[in-house]
Order: sequence, then C-alpha cells, then structure tokens
Amino acid sequence: MLYRSFFTISLLALALGFVPVLAGCSDDDDWVANSDSDSDSDSDSDSDSDTDSDSDSDTDSDTDSDTDSDSDTDTEWDTDEVCDRWNGDRADMSEGSWSGSVAGCVQGDISSTGRENALKLVNLYRWLAGLPAVTHSTTNNNLAQACSLLMDANNSLSHYPPTTWTCYTADGSTGAGASNISTTPGVQGVDLYMVDPGNSSTLGHRRWILSNSLGPIGLGSTDSYSCMKVLGGSGSAGASWTAWPSPGVVPLEAFSPDSVSWTSMDDTGWTVQSDSISLSGANVSITAGSVNKPMTVTNLAGNYGSTYAISMIPQGWDVEANTTYEVEITGISPTISYSVHVTDCP
Repeated sequence: MLYRSFFTISLLALALGFVPVLAGCSDDDDWVANSDSDSDSDSDSDSDSDTDSDSDSDTDSDTDSDTDSDSDTDTEWDTDEVCDRWNGDRADMSEGSWSGSVAGCVQGDISSTGRENALKLVNLYRWLAGLPAVTHSTTNNNLAQACSLLMDANNSLSHYPPTTWTCYTADGSTGAGASNISTTPGVQGVDLYMVDPGNSSTLGHRRWILSNSLGPIGLGSTDSYSCMKVLGGSGSAGASWTAWPSPGVVPLEAFSPDSVSWTSMDDTGWTVQSDSISLSGANVSITAGSVNKPMTVTNLAGNYGSTYAISMIPQGWDVEANTTYEVEITGISPTISYSVHVTDCP
C-alpha cells in the first residue's frame, strides 16, 4: 500500500513560505491517497514487499518495551544519558554538499558528512526506542541518490515516476518505489519522518524508521530533495512492540524538533506498532499523575514498517517536561503498559 501525503499547511508554514512534502511506501500494492490533490499517481510500486520477511514478528516479549515501571510515579528518571545522547548526536546537523546537478542529469553524491549525519539521527531515534542501530550500503545509497535527483529534476514526488520524467533512470525509479521521499535535504528529512505530519492513516515514515526489519538503508540527497530507502531490509530486531514516544526518558524536543518546529507529535499522534500483536481492539488509557489524558485512537493501515499499528492523538492537552505519562493498552493480547517520562534537553 502506498500513500502520497502533503502536510497540513499551518499558518506558520504559510508565513515562512515553506511547506515540506513527504511520500512513503508500504509492503502492499494498494494505493491510498490520504491527502489533497497531487496528481502524483505515485502509488508505490512496492515490488519491495520483500520487507515482509520481518523476522521481527519473533514475539520476543522483549524487555525493550515492557519496562512497565508505569505506575511508579516515584521513579527517579536518569535523564542525563538521554539528553547527552540527544544533544551530542544533534550537535552537527549539516546537510553536507551535493556533487551532482539537475542540469545535465548528473547524479553525483551527497558528501559523507550529510549521509552520516542523517544515519546518526536514524540511529538516535532507534536507540531511544530500544532498537538496534542500522547501517547503510553502497547499493542502497546509490538507489536513494538516483531517486533524489529524479525528484529534484521534476520538482515533485512520486513512487511511480514515469519514463518521461526528466533525468529518468531505472535506478531512480527503483529507489523511488522503495523509499521514504521528501522535499527536504536528507538530515532534515529524518526529523520530518519521525513527526510525520499529514499522514494520519499510516504514520508510515515513522514506522519504517522504527521497523524491526529495517536495514541496511540507503540515504541520498540533493540540496532540496531526499530519499531514504527503507523497503527490502534484512533487519531482525525482534521487538514484540515498539512505541513512539518510547518507554523511559524522551526529550521534549523530540516532539517538535527545531527543523520541524511548525508541527508536533501532539498534532500527529503517538504510535504503537507490532508485527505479532493485533492492535485492532485496543483500548488506550493515558494518565499523568491521577489526571486522565484523553486521546483519539486510530487503527493505522498495515504493512508500513509493521503489520499492525495504532495512533493516539492528544485531545485538548500537550506534553509537558518533567512529566511522566502512564500508558495502558487493553483489549489486546498480551496487554501493553509502559511509562514515558518527558524531559527538557536544552
């Protein structure tokens, strides 16, 4: 299932004159257009349904997610390690330089600085979520780079680029059908994928980054477009479920990173994803202290980085620093419970 999504345009984004666009892909071959217009029949080729190899469904009751210190409001949270890692990995957010050119259809490459900074952010988010780090590969980087040139040359996003597109190549087309793609350079794209605005029926970009099957990935970028090859991975993280924001300490800044300051996870929603636990009957309770925090719960489309997933969008409240949120999900087997402690990492 492919989706093509435009961000909801906020007043701030309009004022800035900058509205990034994302498009992501899934393992299935249906097309879901969950946003406005866009002629892009970019309905993801997804021959890449191979990611369903997801050995991730190893139920691994994974201690990764069952940290269940949920109701322990007296827990002393060690925030230093998380803030040190968050700030350290984000100290250099430079995009690097692109050696190619749309004129002449020169693919070129993004410099190692840009590629490694993007990979560092992917692994920062996976570390926070209790997942293993991933690497990139030369083959996948080449597909992602060809995809980036193709998007840039046509000033558009598509997972099914027609052969008539400027700078069309087989590699660019293959990369487009297997990648998260964005109208931003690669480093900024990672933050954008994790907040994932405009994709309320899937939140697929985030789910791919947190997928059990992810890796090795491909990272390509021009000065203004980027592709992250995510399908066809051979990862085997084995998490029985993964939540974002994740159990334990989470930086407040992760809810609305500087590069995506015009939107927030308070708007796009929290997620829980799994390859082995059906979440279709999930009932969610979130509390802070003794105060109930109402959420709108939505079952998300399957096979965007995970077999099952739900989103939980705050209703009438925003997350606050130095607050612990207790999450309990019932109506499923097994039930899931965990604590999220939000801390400020200035």
